[in-house]
Amino acid sequence: MEKDKNRLLWILIATIIVIFLIGSFGMGGYGMMGFGMGFGFLFMLLFWGAIIWVIVTLINTNQYNKNEPDSLAILKRRYVSGEITKKQFEEMKKELNR
Repeated sequence: MEKDKNRLLWILIATIIVIFLIGSFGMGGYGMMGFGMGFGFLFMLLFWGAIIWVIVTLINTNQYNKNEPDSLAILKRRYVSGEITKKQFEEMKKELNR
């Protein structure tokens, strides 16, 4: 699932870069002031790409933390509900702390 999100993000970024590189080298294409503005544009793309990457990373991190309960909490819940014995609980807790 994580690989699909990363792949989609890279496809989106590559598409945006290609679109802007094809048609955005200045006001008149490759004429006067055309090519020189492209390098500034590349730095702008890097800047906005970094901003988008940070936002996507923060969103993914928050979703991971909300969706995945703590393994120790699951273990405690299983012990309280009687699914495992105290001995099993202690052994599994030691495994988790390694």
